[in-house]
Amino acid sequence: MEKLGWETLGASFDCTCGQRHELPIEACYVGENADRQLATFAHGRCGRACLVVSDGNTRAAAGEGLFSLLGTHGTRIVEKIFPADSLTATDELAETVGRAGEELDFYVAVGSGTLCDLAKYAASQQGKPVLLYPTAASMNGYTSAIAALKVHGLKRTVPCRPATGIFADPELVASAPQRMTAAGVADFLSKAASSADWRAGHILREVYYCPRAREFALGLQEGIIANTPAIGRSDTDAVRLVLEALLLSGMGMVVADSSAPASGGEHLISHYMDMKDALEGTGHDLHGAQVGVATVYTLRLWERILALRTTEIDPGGLAAAHPRSEVIHDRIFSDWGDTVGREVWQQWSEKALDEAGLRTELESFRHYLPELRGALPTDLIPAEIVARCIEEAGGPTKPGELDVPLAVHDAALTGARYLRNRFTVLDLAAELGLT
Repeated sequence: MEKLGWETLGASFDCTCGQRHELPIEACYVGENADRQLATFAHGRCGRACLVVSDGNTRAAAGEGLFSLLGTHGTRIVEKIFPADSLTATDELAETVGRAGEELDFYVAVGSGTLCDLAKYAASQQGKPVLLYPTAASMNGYTSAIAALKVHGLKRTVPCRPATGIFADPELVASAPQRMTAAGVADFLSKAASSADWRAGHILREVYYCPRAREFALGLQEGIIANTPAIGRSDTDAVRLVLEALLLSGMGMVVADSSAPASGGEHLISHYMDMKDALEGTGHDLHGAQVGVATVYTLRLWERILALRTTEIDPGGLAAAHPRSEVIHDRIFSDWGDTVGREVWQQWSEKALDEAGLRTELESFRHYLPELRGALPTDLIPAEIVARCIEEAGGPTKPGELDVPLAVHDAALTGARYLRNRFTVLDLAAELGLT
């Protein structure tokens, strides 16, 4: 089947999954003079006044070129510059950005994950265009139809309209701190785990699944794996490959109308660490860095699961040994307190199974294990290959290499599955008694 990609921008098409998919992004440009391309597009499409969102670091990295070019076209610019310190994307902060731009025609975000999510969400709430000017190849959210925000203390992927246009200069992106580029490599390679989670959820729980979403990344994993030494040297062409892979991965999420192709158990582990930092100040690392360490862990879980023999699986005994609902309830509220605990409990309750349901699911797993062994390797990459690639790119692969306390990381491995109503390998491994 032909790989999907840039040619689908602005298009809609019927799919074998029975749905009609839409990719409403109008422009996605990666190359020289990206700032000029953005300014020209804004002049012709977006209006006469914009809010430019940045922080101290990204504002300096972008320089005056983008702002001068916007002004040359007669665009009135209002700036919202956040401190260069670590910024957390919350629904309250997104509303602050929205208030700053409510009298203007469109938004521009100069930066990476947090800043782009804030601008995307604010623009989406107001039905206005938003243009993104990435300064790092650090995550795949530039082209996605979600914003990762903390809502009532719970990390969520909140639906929003995708960016109207994304414009990136590979040289600028390659000049970002190496750890950010390595985070992008990890975020992209995490799709090996999240796609397997999504496909397994389809087989075991009949959740919606569409194979077209993964076609955006066909062949790109091999290219990233082959080029991680050059990526680790900040080679512009190699970093451009990372950025393009991330952009196409985000488009896959838009087509799926879900973050599931790119966010499974590995992302829940990262969300847990982010939430603990927001509530207790425990410390956190880059999104992609946390996801990379978690991806190595979840890929190893998949390797253990697929190596099981059907004769080793006792559905009745495993279901009886799984913690009862009241035990999990107490764990959640002990971990998160009353306010956040209620949000977490709601998410967990939407996917939790009673003992009979667990037994049925484990019987189904035992039945479908040969099919899973045949289907999931299409998505999975060996954990050791992913770890090597992240290391060569300059990122962490072990818990002790993160700026997160080991106790918080270790708690995430068992507690993260409760954070979201999405079925992942963390649920399956727990049901099988492997965690």
